[in-house]
Amino acid sequence: MSLAPNTKVIQFEKTVIDFIKNQRGCFIVLTHDQAFMSVMRTVITKDLGLVGDDLLIPLQEPNLLTKIVMQAEEQKKTPLLFIERNINGQESAMLINQLRNAFPKLLIIVLTVEIEKYSLMYLHEMGANNFIAKPVSALTIIEKLAFTIKPQTKLGELIDTAKAHLTKGEPERAKQLAAEILEMKPGSAAGLMVLGDAECALGNTQAAKKAYLEASNNADLYLEPLRKLAQLAERIGELEEALGYLEKLDALSPLNSERKIEMGELSLELGDEDAAQQLFEAAITQISNAALEHIALLAERIGGIYEKRDPVKAENYYRKALSSKTKNLTREDMRLFNRLGVSLRRQGKWQEAIDEYKRALQIDDRDSGLLYNMGMAYMEGGVGKEAQRCMEKAISADENVLYTSSGVAYNMGVVFMKNNESERAKQCFEAALKQDPNMEAARKALNRLQ
Repeated sequence: MSLAPNTKVIQFEKTVIDFIKNQRGCFIVLTHDQAFMSVMRTVITKDLGLVGDDLLIPLQEPNLLTKIVMQAEEQKKTPLLFIERNINGQESAMLINQLRNAFPKLLIIVLTVEIEKYSLMYLHEMGANNFIAKPVSALTIIEKLAFTIKPQTKLGELIDTAKAHLTKGEPERAKQLAAEILEMKPGSAAGLMVLGDAECALGNTQAAKKAYLEASNNADLYLEPLRKLAQLAERIGELEEALGYLEKLDALSPLNSERKIEMGELSLELGDEDAAQQLFEAAITQISNAALEHIALLAERIGGIYEKRDPVKAENYYRKALSSKTKNLTREDMRLFNRLGVSLRRQGKWQEAIDEYKRALQIDDRDSGLLYNMGMAYMEGGVGKEAQRCMEKAISADENVLYTSSGVAYNMGVVFMKNNESERAKQCFEAALKQDPNMEAARKALNRLQ
């Protein structure tokens, strides 16, 4: 029987509170997103009712991150890191991988606007434990935290202990504990991995291979068993088998350029020069795409710096950002189209802004923010009926668009009022006042409609 939603929320909150109080948990947040930081503060102080200056450690630059995590661990704390997928125009995947190698127990949640399957798999492979798509509510953060933290069970304690024995060079004891784990939970992929590592350390190659294969079969999307199988096969000279495992890994997580180079090298050793060249070219293409993404992010960041100072320069940089990723535009780029549109409207180029919004709608025709901005552009151009249609589409796509901000709700109300849609206008002005009871313009407009 499923739990009532409020019961689930209480359980999630208890899990997070237990993490902070009993495991000395703390949250390190690497982001420039002040809206996310505001929600995090609300989660800690209001939703969880916790107090403490050291519970939330905000960072805007990555250079101090390693030091902060190290200090937390030295103080016997359990840090959990929230990290943006892109930091200062650069993918955070390699940083996440470095942190995972340096701090194996660090919990990492990646913040992103939207993420497609293969990017998610790649970040997971690099060391991410979980993901949060923004914008995000306090409840979603609590739920994601609870699932990431996962209260320690007897099974979890055994697995950690077994891994500790492997680290200390005691594979025989780790093997004994793996047997206990598998007795408690037959077929446990984590237990089988511990067993495989122990057998490998003891020199029992076939037993290790059997354990890794079983772990892989029991968890289709678990990448670690395939990686171990590839390493094991290569070590004992079974190159074709090693390549086969790497190909399976590449099918699950195809954005790892280093693996493609490794596959190319194995193909060369096996005498398949054509396959090797294809793999090397694929790796270079992948790195080139990543470089273009980096350029796009940097150009967008510079555009943001100019946004209120010089809309012409902002427009130029936003266009550079879009041209860098023309072939790879996704829903995540709606933000960039919106920013370009705003910079054009600030120059009075409302028709050009609409042209860009229409281009974006080919990627996602139900983006409420984009439809709202398109409506505003039409309004600025004096095309009231088209403005109204855009606002109606925005509300149809997401009725909560009215609660993006009091200003958004008020502007939508003005559009509806000018088109003699009194009921719609009233709804918008009421939404504006709910968010900002002191908004005099919304109050006056609502009184005129009474």
